[in-house]
Amino acid sequence: MVVLMGVSVTSCLKGDDNTEVQAYTVAKVTDNMFAYVSFLDISGYKMISKNIVTELSNVNSGDFIYMLYTYDRKTDVDPNSQTINITVNAAQKISGNSVNGITEEMDADETYASDKPVIEISDEYSKPLMFDNYNLVIPIQYYAKENIDKHKFSLVYYTDKLKGKEENAGLTLYLRHQSEETGESLRYFSYRTFDLKEVLSAYKEEYGSFPANIIIQIEKNSLSNGEIPTKTTPVSFEYKYNDKL
Repeated sequence: MVVLMGVSVTSCLKGDDNTEVQAYTVAKVTDNMFAYVSFLDISGYKMISKNIVTELSNVNSGDFIYMLYTYDRKTDVDPNSQTINITVNAAQKISGNSVNGITEEMDADETYASDKPVIEISDEYSKPLMFDNYNLVIPIQYYAKENIDKHKFSLVYYTDKLKGKEENAGLTLYLRHQSEETGESLRYFSYRTFDLKEVLSAYKEEYGSFPANIIIQIEKNSLSNGEIPTKTTPVSFEYKYNDKL
């Protein structure tokens, strides 16, 4: 799928006079009634599918998805209720990724180790961000062969060392990538979401406040040789807890 700016992008189809809009976004499922699905996007708009979305027949309320959709900006948008009626053209569930709290000593266990690196999780178009207070959205570029479902991503945090080593470091997370494929050579991009409620609550209990920053340590290798680097690369972004959410 196309790399996005933030987590949402829109474009008008067939020229400026056409009112049909095509967009990509990450959204949270709020209801699923016989594959007619309702969503909430990061800006607070409610989206309601006009069509049956068979690939989302098994998603539940609270799941996150990444989708391509279309709508008519004149007839499908109700700004008063902040509702958009959409046609979902393609969708993929991106939640359900594990977040594991372990000690630093336990991290030597292969259970939590990567067997493949990632290319990048941040560039000029798309960066990690929080969908809400607890759900982290990470755009991940990586190599695969032909089946992205055989690639699993998880986050690890150290229960005995929630902060990183850097001065004024915030919550530190470690991204792990495991693959059931071999010979990966094609570059892929996708989003993944991670529920950080448990680790953020642990951080606040330990330090008395939520972190000002979240640092994601990645095993970055832009080559397709599958080698995992010995040193990780930090990617940091600002975190602000919103008590109104």
